[in-house]
Amino acid sequence: MKYFVAVYQKLKNIYMSQSSMENDLPMICPSLRIYDNEELELLKPPSLLNDEQKKALSIIKKQNVAYELNSVPISPNFWDLNPNNSLFDIYRDILDKNNLKNLEENLDKVLENKSTILFDAKNSDTREFKAYKKYRILYEDTVIKITDHLLVLDGLETDEEKRNWNDRLVNLNNLKELAFSEWKVKGSIDTIEKELARINRSSDADLYLAMAQNAKHTFEAAEKTDVISNSSIHDINFIPYDFMENESGWNSMRIERSELEGLHSEAKNGNENIPSEILSIDYDESMIQAVEVEYSFVHLKRNWFNKNFMLSNYFEWKEPKKISDGQTISNDFKLPAFPKTMMLIKNLKVILDPSIISSSVSNTEQLVYFGPMVMKQQVFINKNNNQKFLKAITNVKTIKSDQLHYLAKKTAIAETQRSAVINDFSARATVEHEPAESAKATVNTAIEGKINTGNILSNIKNLRPLNPVPHRASPVQPVPQPTHPIKVPWGSWGPKFPTIPTPNPIPSPVPPSPPGSVIQFRVSDKINNEPIYKCAISIKGTNNNRIFEIESNEAGMVNQLIPLGEYSIELRIDDYAVLNQNFSVTSAMPLNLEYKLQREEVKFKSFFLIGMICERMPRVPVN
Repeated sequence: MKYFVAVYQKLKNIYMSQSSMENDLPMICPSLRIYDNEELELLKPPSLLNDEQKKALSIIKKQNVAYELNSVPISPNFWDLNPNNSLFDIYRDILDKNNLKNLEENLDKVLENKSTILFDAKNSDTREFKAYKKYRILYEDTVIKITDHLLVLDGLETDEEKRNWNDRLVNLNNLKELAFSEWKVKGSIDTIEKELARINRSSDADLYLAMAQNAKHTFEAAEKTDVISNSSIHDINFIPYDFMENESGWNSMRIERSELEGLHSEAKNGNENIPSEILSIDYDESMIQAVEVEYSFVHLKRNWFNKNFMLSNYFEWKEPKKISDGQTISNDFKLPAFPKTMMLIKNLKVILDPSIISSSVSNTEQLVYFGPMVMKQQVFINKNNNQKFLKAITNVKTIKSDQLHYLAKKTAIAETQRSAVINDFSARATVEHEPAESAKATVNTAIEGKINTGNILSNIKNLRPLNPVPHRASPVQPVPQPTHPIKVPWGSWGPKFPTIPTPNPIPSPVPPSPPGSVIQFRVSDKINNEPIYKCAISIKGTNNNRIFEIESNEAGMVNQLIPLGEYSIELRIDDYAVLNQNFSVTSAMPLNLEYKLQREEVKFKSFFLIGMICERMPRVPVN
């Protein structure tokens, strides 16, 4: 875990040295948050989407991701998604409950200025102003109908109902555009609003009123029209806008082990915006030589959000829960900070010691982690320098699968049991060898080294257990005289436990590997039969809880021991259509499976969110 923290610390240092502002607040994201290019692309305004199919998909899918990326932090130590504390809802509440003037209050000011465009000599509405009000109401009615129609979508089941719903949506949208055109032409919208703008510029108070009302109207328009308007509430403008399509805004770096150690010490000693629970987790990462990764800082711009009107001396807030004191990040304040810039990484490579045994990674009984990230069960070798390395699982379906969740739960239980056995043995060994000063030191180390893995960051919602699956060998049993230390198998990346002197340990019998078959997977092009290199292969048990994430080699092949059972397999790589099939392993006989992929213009990219730069709000209200 500490090298994951070290990577975050490196990115934090880079950002703070290059483009940070006074109120920037870097925060680590301690749980696994991964997004693919399809999810993030849907958040772009429809005007930036060229594919009509993607525009249709964005209607349904973009809301969940938007809520995640608009989660407001409630702790100074970390950022994580929290749909119950969304910037949407907080901002709406501020707009509704502060001292913003509504349309009638604004018109009272207009009356005092005796505008001849809005009012006649008798202080009655002019014909143009009456038309403006009339057609504005008609336009707002069409918007309400669209909003009501959108609520029906979730209850539709058949394709026919969905087609009819879509036809109705198109018709309502056309009516909305027609109503807006009538409002613009017959309602003299340009003339009336220009006059309102002129009057509002007459004093500082009017300027504040104009800014505050503009913020409210912009938000309401985005919220009501939602999936129709180009300023939809769920749209996010990314800067750089094309980071998910090419290398714009991406940089690469390699961090050697010595620097990783130094960065972790820096994070631990600084203890700023990193939970102490995370800093205390100590996994066995001694086999890591370096980390290579690509990173990008992607800024989030929201057309519907404007904090400036809250910073005016005219802004008032009389609710019990204060907005911000300009310092404290906690749930005691309504909007202490908001997410501003994502710290994204991709193409993570964990460089391993040359002595690492491949079987310790490909073992079917364990998972290997880098922080919260799950690594593929395959050791890769760089043909240029023969370095061994690991890659992270980037298939979102696998990460969200029931099989992986089952293994994570199994991990937490097994690791806790193993910790209890070793710590109990530590205490007993100390009693038996009490005269030795070294034994006393060992007891202190044991106490200091214990971590409650079951309760780490229990206050973070939806946080997946960070513990790795233990090796299948049983704990070493104590016998009379000390000679050998207990060692945690590296392959499981379990927490480091203290080295305890034990005499001639007799290991418990190692359970045999589950019965299965070595399967050779071969992937090739459907047209020319050429082997496909680096094809991602995701295998999930359909009648068991096994998962396998591997890749094909230059010959388009890869071998994997698969236990008996039924499995689904997904093959995906850039420029080919995804292939989903099933297969069975019924005996221990070797099996050859061949898959041919069809060409298609598609790209598969995934990004890990390991931190968020938030902007701390100043004191609000100012007075």
